[in-house]
Amino acid sequence: MPCCLRWLLWLVVWGGSLALAQPAVWYEVQPGDTLYRIAQRYGTTIPALVAANRLEDPNVLAVGQRLRIPGEHPWPQTWPAPIQGVRVTPHPVVQGQAFGVRVALERPVPLEARFQGVRYPLAPREGAAVGVVAVGALTPPGVHDLEVTGPGIALRLPLRVVDGGYAREVIRIPPSRSGLLEAGRVRAELERVRAVCAAFELVQRWRGPWRYPVQPPVRTSRFGTRRAYNGGPYTSYHAGTDLKGAEGAPVYAPADGVVALAEPLEVRGNAVILRHGLGVCSGYGHLSRLAVRAGQVVRQGEVLGYVGQTGLVTGPHLHWEVRVRGVPVDPEAWVVPGVLSGRD
Repeated sequence: MPCCLRWLLWLVVWGGSLALAQPAVWYEVQPGDTLYRIAQRYGTTIPALVAANRLEDPNVLAVGQRLRIPGEHPWPQTWPAPIQGVRVTPHPVVQGQAFGVRVALERPVPLEARFQGVRYPLAPREGAAVGVVAVGALTPPGVHDLEVTGPGIALRLPLRVVDGGYAREVIRIPPSRSGLLEAGRVRAELERVRAVCAAFELVQRWRGPWRYPVQPPVRTSRFGTRRAYNGGPYTSYHAGTDLKGAEGAPVYAPADGVVALAEPLEVRGNAVILRHGLGVCSGYGHLSRLAVRAGQVVRQGEVLGYVGQTGLVTGPHLHWEVRVRGVPVDPEAWVVPGVLSGRD
């Protein structure tokens, strides 16, 4: 996610102005772009792009040219009391990333957001209710509804989801560890991780930008990459980010949190999961050994464990996950350059 969009995610949840209507979406043409590629990314069609931008020749695009993305649906210009406005940032939202929701209120009222069947309670703040919502990495590009509900309130707000541009990779697992690929074993562990990360707390434990858990950060596999194992089909995607690290290198907490799990798992090996509040959790896998215990409060920069190669791995590295209400999102979108501080 571009730096400016990451900054806006912090701004919308913890302060900032409110938009009363969904903004128009514009795209700046990049080298190698075609109308077909742009249409695929934004879930629209070539004729719709041509009509929206009055293009004389759809085969001629200039680098830097701004195109309006058609198909946006206006949000309400008036809102049901006590709502005064809704802001979603960034927009459009991206496959596999989180976005912030802030609802301005003239008086407190319990609210909940729902997106793609997942419920996100909104936390009360002064004059508002805020939350963090996840977009699944396999969500089709196009328009999807964000629902906001409460006593006597039922809003449907259309959001445009754009393609995350994820690549593909083939993973080779040695025969000695191929048993860990069994669907039942993978599914059982995944359900446990989802259950731990589905918990919701109104408190927000982190303040400001996160840090990479390994220093210096060298990514070896990006979140969202479509994966095939041992020559099989591409039936899954990478639900985290892999960071290079020497065996025994320290793994640091990227943000304040509470240890929800610290124990060996089959696929993730020695693992730690932190809860950060507002339904956000982070996970650290394949550790050689653990340095924390369940229930422990940790601060940003404290050691959680050490890089290893336990579980389903081909060599020493850190597998880093971030989930919102159990839905995986891109961890690197939470690492913001500069000094920013989130606030209630």
